[in-house]
Amino acid sequence: MSTKHLPENATRTEGAELARREAGVPATRTALAHVEDDLAHADKICIEGLEVWANHGVYPEETALGQKFVVSLTVYADTSRAGATDDLDASIDYGAVAHDVDAFLRDNTYKLIEAAAEGVAALVLRRYPAALGVRVRLEKPWAPVGLPLATVAVEIERTRAAIR
Repeated sequence: MSTKHLPENATRTEGAELARREAGVPATRTALAHVEDDLAHADKICIEGLEVWANHGVYPEETALGQKFVVSLTVYADTSRAGATDDLDASIDYGAVAHDVDAFLRDNTYKLIEAAAEGVAALVLRRYPAALGVRVRLEKPWAPVGLPLATVAVEIERTRAAIR
């Protein structure tokens, strides 16, 4: 593992900004707000309620037997060219995304749904270059909490800058 060194003459603030820039994190709150604003105005491709049978969980029974997970995705992209040309190649194929997410969740095992959601977000951003960002909601309706509930879920939002 290599260690990155900041310039010795950098002030504390400059050093923090440089470290954030090297990590691919916006250097300031203003820059972060700009990224979020870009996504707020981006077009959205939505996949809601994709049911996947997978083997994620802390308990051995969960990983051995598997259970239902429900995935909802919002993929942020510019769909204007697809809308103007009526050409699937100018967009992100939501059917392919759904199949990729299904295969990813079935082929990998995580203890935490937080980690599974991070994996899904990274997969979408890596595999679909036109995606500016992605929001992933991963539900675990049969979570073994010992109380009646509809579901437990995590929801994350990641941008392309976050995976560099």
